[in-house]
Amino acid sequence: MLDQIFEFALNCWPSLILAALSAYLLGSFNSAIVVTKLLFHTDIRDSGSGNAGATNVLRSQGKLPALITTLGDLGKSIAAVLIGGWLVSEMNADYTGGNMKFVLVGKYLAGLFCILGHLYPLYFRFRGGKGVLASLGMMLILDWRVALLCLGVFIIVVLIFRMVSLGSVCAGIVLPIFTGLFSTFVDKNSSSNTLFCVTMTLFISAMLILKHIPNIKRIIAGTESKLGSKKDNT
Repeated sequence: MLDQIFEFALNCWPSLILAALSAYLLGSFNSAIVVTKLLFHTDIRDSGSGNAGATNVLRSQGKLPALITTLGDLGKSIAAVLIGGWLVSEMNADYTGGNMKFVLVGKYLAGLFCILGHLYPLYFRFRGGKGVLASLGMMLILDWRVALLCLGVFIIVVLIFRMVSLGSVCAGIVLPIFTGLFSTFVDKNSSSNTLFCVTMTLFISAMLILKHIPNIKRIIAGTESKLGSKKDNT
């Protein structure tokens, strides 16, 4: 599959660039920032932990704004992945012949750039969130089984340790593992197909972990804030 992907990229690069660009611009729409500015005329990055994410919105502004933020972040990544797949399919119909492996390339690429847009939003001075919900939305389209398992790991870790950051890191770590297991043993995909999917999810995992390095340092030092505490660094 990998050699076919390279050939596909060389022949169909305009659709891939368009998919990546549209996904980045869509990802740059940060729900936390928009919601807090519209409802409270404040910038969420100036409140609480300073992170432009749903957890900080929940602690700083309440449940309803956090719910809207969550739906917005999930929705934009879902839309980005679907648009990426559609662009690749429609712009290269003669080349791909409806082959889903090429559409998968467009979806993964769009998902990655949507997350990058969330982390470094063009519209908000490149200061965004940490990409957890954007990653979840992406994986709900690409492989809902993996997405739900990662969500389960996140919930279990948060319930036990009461640290959203630790749950996010653990979910990121198991993402490529679950992807590889399902691709190999459940879907019986070829080794090259599995390698592609695992590689792409490794990129996602790396981005999530890198954005949580300050949290990881506090977890190791025993100073990371927990749900229910007066201060939250997630």
